[in-house]
Amino acid sequence: MDLAGIGWLPWRPALALGLAAMAIAWGMRRSGRTRASASITFEVGLVLTLYSAWQFIGSITPLGVDRAYDSGRAIAAFQAAIGLPSEADLQSFVLPHDWAVLAADTYYTALHIPVFVITLLWVLLRHGSDWPFVRTTTVLLTGSCLLIQFWAVAPPRLIPDLGIIDTAMENGRSVYAAIPGANQLSAMPSVHMAWSVAVALFIIVVARSPWRWLALMYPSATMAVVVVTGNHFWMDGIVSMLLLGFSVAVTLAIPSQRPRRVAHPPQGSVVIPMGAQDISA
Repeated sequence: MDLAGIGWLPWRPALALGLAAMAIAWGMRRSGRTRASASITFEVGLVLTLYSAWQFIGSITPLGVDRAYDSGRAIAAFQAAIGLPSEADLQSFVLPHDWAVLAADTYYTALHIPVFVITLLWVLLRHGSDWPFVRTTTVLLTGSCLLIQFWAVAPPRLIPDLGIIDTAMENGRSVYAAIPGANQLSAMPSVHMAWSVAVALFIIVVARSPWRWLALMYPSATMAVVVVTGNHFWMDGIVSMLLLGFSVAVTLAIPSQRPRRVAHPPQGSVVIPMGAQDISA
């Protein structure tokens, strides 16, 4: 299995495409008739460039590698102390069912990046007025995740005494086996969870249909998958959600980055100063 098979674009082609798109956008902006297209092209190039930076930084050997396994055990001990269920117990319910294990590993491998990219494109192309909120939140969320990931933390599947199986390695669906030199010691926080919760948030904020709340099923399923496959602790996902809350708070503090629902509340709504929240009258 190669990168193309799991839907991941290597950072070098992504960077080249991103820079090319921004250069094309610069040229297009010289014509007023293509200004809207130039803006979209530039934003696509920016996202590709940021994606390449994420891929490159994620490949850098983190700090504290010699203590990565102790850090993972410390997280497991903390979870037990506050009463969170054992990841091994949840995995034990799934392991007897080969189809469920394969489905979880395929989900982990195949959906992470495509779903996030499709959501970003949907907002950019169909809901441009909400794009600044989505873009800034994405940059802050992914950046904060990368900063924490500079400190090495081993995932549950690499800590033998936790009794958790590396399901993807067992059935040949391992992302890390497909990417030479991939950093496997950046489990805290979970970018899978961070992006899945962000997808749900963006859909709920941007869409108008009452069905938009079904988007919450995506991060719920993702949390179950990252735990069942042994790739993350519960706390990896919880910290990701806290980072999303921080990122949204910072974004909302910038008036130009606020989504329509906050910047232009519906008639009959009362806006709470400093809280950026609406209460329908």
